[in-house]
Amino acid sequence: MNIGIIGALDQEVKMFKKIINCKQIKNIGQFKIYIGTFKKNNIFLIRSGIGKVSASIASMILINLFKPNIIINSGSAGSLYPKLQIGDIIIPNELCYYDVNLINFGYSRGQIPQYPKKFKINKNLYHIVIEIAMKFKYQFNTGLLLTGDSFIRGENLINKLKFQFSSAIAVEMESTAIAQVCYQFHIPLIVIKSISDLSDKQATLNFKKNISIASSQSASLVKLILEYTKFYKSIE
Repeated sequence: MNIGIIGALDQEVKMFKKIINCKQIKNIGQFKIYIGTFKKNNIFLIRSGIGKVSASIASMILINLFKPNIIINSGSAGSLYPKLQIGDIIIPNELCYYDVNLINFGYSRGQIPQYPKKFKINKNLYHIVIEIAMKFKYQFNTGLLLTGDSFIRGENLINKLKFQFSSAIAVEMESTAIAQVCYQFHIPLIVIKSISDLSDKQATLNFKKNISIASSQSASLVKLILEYTKFYKSIE
């Protein structure tokens, strides 16, 4: 199998670079793709950089050049849910943009025309990931993950997002863009995130302080997913 892994930051791809037995580094523009193997599967690891456009470009590079059977997005997010604390894992079952608004044209808030109201994670893969997390006793939350091109910090922004998207549990800057590209090209997607900050006034400081912790937490669960043979069978 060909598996693409996307992380936005150096910290979010660091662990994967250590485990994939990297055999080649390919440069595409400003992007580096680390090509290796894990359990006899081909792994294509890319650091996308921050934001929706960067994530979309990285996704297209993986899809066009390496034909992945699945893409995994691993990294960090800010909490919008009181029970989510630093280092906690989230396994979203749906994603949407918080900074898209075409409701005057009859679309739902966050919806791009000709795309679904929310991007759903493949049910079979989602259940397998949940099973793996429970098997290895990971504490996690699931729900709606929001994506936008701003770093969220402050109570007013939190309250606004929770009012507009009542089921949202966390927010970040890449995942829904990856989901949109995967939807267009029929590539199954899994998103694993860990909380780096609480989206409050201390979010910037906490993000810088905790990004390595959050990245390690999400990557450790992804590593278990890559090791799980039933996971591969579910994609075939």
